[in-house]
Amino acid sequence: MASQLVVVVDNSATNLKILARLASSLGEATVVRPFTDPAAALSACAEQRPDLILVAGEMTQLDAAGFITQLYDEPRCNGVPVIVVAGWEERDHIDRALGAGAADHLLSPVDHLEFRTRARNLLLLRRYERVARDEFAPLEGIPSRPEQPESRGGLTRAHERLLRVIDAVPAMVCATDGDGRYIFCNQQFAAFVGSRPGKLVGRRPLEAHKDPLARRLTDLDARLLSGDLPPSSFEEEIVDRDGHERNLLTTKAVYRDGDGGGEMVVTASLDITARKRAELDLTALKEQAEIANRSKTEFLANMSHELRTPLNAIIGFSQVLSSEMLGPIAEQRYVGYARDVLSSAEHLLGIINDILDVAKLESGKLDLAEEAIDLPKAIANLIALLADKARQAEVRIVARREGEVPCLHGDLRKVKQIVLNLLTNAIKFSRAGGEVEIILRNDAGAVAITVVDRGIGMDPHEVELAMSRFGQVTGPWTRQHAGTGLGLPLAIGLAELHGGTVKVKSIKGVGTTVTVAFPPGRSVATPGGAAAAILSAG
Repeated sequence: MASQLVVVVDNSATNLKILARLASSLGEATVVRPFTDPAAALSACAEQRPDLILVAGEMTQLDAAGFITQLYDEPRCNGVPVIVVAGWEERDHIDRALGAGAADHLLSPVDHLEFRTRARNLLLLRRYERVARDEFAPLEGIPSRPEQPESRGGLTRAHERLLRVIDAVPAMVCATDGDGRYIFCNQQFAAFVGSRPGKLVGRRPLEAHKDPLARRLTDLDARLLSGDLPPSSFEEEIVDRDGHERNLLTTKAVYRDGDGGGEMVVTASLDITARKRAELDLTALKEQAEIANRSKTEFLANMSHELRTPLNAIIGFSQVLSSEMLGPIAEQRYVGYARDVLSSAEHLLGIINDILDVAKLESGKLDLAEEAIDLPKAIANLIALLADKARQAEVRIVARREGEVPCLHGDLRKVKQIVLNLLTNAIKFSRAGGEVEIILRNDAGAVAITVVDRGIGMDPHEVELAMSRFGQVTGPWTRQHAGTGLGLPLAIGLAELHGGTVKVKSIKGVGTTVTVAFPPGRSVATPGGAAAAILSAG
């Protein structure tokens, strides 16, 4: 069996390696050539016509639609089937690529079984086209070089083999000549239109079966032969003879005899109805999930507002009672109870505020009130705020800076909330007598804040859980400390709102390091440098 060339194009080295490995699994006869540069891939395709191309939907130099357009401008590559691989969020790239002539698409991450099924079908069609190009002309009487009598037996055997191959192809295959008459139909095509191959050959589609497919064939094949329409692959919706809507993935190719002896259009169609229905079901489920998520976000936002109103009254009156503003309370236990109520209400208000901020983040309604932030001063204030909590936990907070740290252009309250959440977690999960370190660093002109604790630490699975919203690592230690699991996810969301990133490194039983890095564009010159002295230089 002749080898078939598969070209893979993706400027992501990781994705390229995965796709190339999948392509190599298509069989021993498959030769795979991977490219990170679309231009180099186009040049290679012009030199050696591939049988199949896998291309990423979005690439730095050229997207899939632009790649396909340039590919089909090369005469040798016109009609080469292309599969576009892209994520759901790149749907616009998929649509443009299909409009440019892509034969099919796969959603990333790619399902291996689905990939092999679709790719093998397209390669099988290409193999048929190659056989048809070599053997179809003499079989159908298109003039060719004179055959010797002794070769006719071999020709007959080749004819029979070709018919068996075409009937085995899991697709509907037909060919029409320059007069628009069928010169070949395989069993699958004949069954689709409710006839037999022998009854179709020699007749025009509209004579043999008056249905939408016949009208499509008549119109498209005529336009292809006249040059009004380039050969391509496309999806089409057809109503079958039972009145059911069917989705077909159709490839059309024009073959002309070099000596002017004849011309024909070969059509191969795959029935992809089940796949399209699955895609529509997936789209509907995705929309339902998005609606449910929006409803949840709106519910959280509304409930948070409703809860804050009575909490403000509870906090206010608790403050009045605990401070004995209207006069001394005879029974001092009531003062203690009022302080407990105040502490609990303030804790609950903090949770509600976190939930409200998460809801705003998810809905994209959390805005930034930006200003130049003196970070050393802001961090010193936070350390003072957490001093009592640290003393109760018997944990020491140490702050230092590395290098000349610029001011940060951002939202002061939200940046403080990021650091406050990280420090609170670090104190919570440190052992008594431990130390929490906060480091302010100039990272090549960008501001970076690192919080280090030497507490209980986490394994990789627990890190992933801790970074998810409402995710809490279970264990005896965590059960001793109340929390919603929003501290770290909220810090991540607020950092991303500033265009920053949050990295978590943790080792079970050793400790955790969390680094917040802001983009260099948010750095501004430090005014005077006086405030920077609040933190000791590292």
